[in-house]
Amino acid sequence: MMVAEAGILVGAPLETVREAVLDPDSYTKYETKVGAVEVRERYDGGLLALIHGNLGPFRSAILARYTIRGDDVDLQMLEGRLRAFHAVFRMSPQDGGTWLVHREEYDFGYGPLGPLLDRALHGWATGTVQAEVRALRRAAEARVAAASGALTTDAPVTAGRAVTGPLSESPAPHRTRED
Repeated sequence: MMVAEAGILVGAPLETVREAVLDPDSYTKYETKVGAVEVRERYDGGLLALIHGNLGPFRSAILARYTIRGDDVDLQMLEGRLRAFHAVFRMSPQDGGTWLVHREEYDFGYGPLGPLLDRALHGWATGTVQAEVRALRRAAEARVAAASGALTTDAPVTAGRAVTGPLSESPAPHRTRED
């Protein structure tokens, strides 16, 4: 299994960051691996969406369920080319905003070739997760600016920081999942 994780400080309240996570435009407006998101259903506690994008050099689509769990949003692949895909968006209020950590877990399902594929695609996956947290930061901070009447631009944002590494190095608090 391949894991990619990145975290960033977002200058927005937790609820605004969660709204950005659940808004398809947050991923498609900026440079991420996500090309389009078709929301199939919105319901209390989450949504069901078909996510079109790129898996490395290949086009891919997954049907995924986004579920709000406390402060976090859990994404579980229901259908797709991978054997399994799971992602989580962990959010924690901090001074100056919300600490957002996005973690993706891939199981390509290629038996003994799996570890080779994991190593070959790990750099790509880490870069895409970093791009997604930056895109979510921009989307959430744009919502705050719009609510305050401030002008917004799509210029690169330099506030915040992105980190990668094993879960144990994540500055976000570790929570246990409630299934």
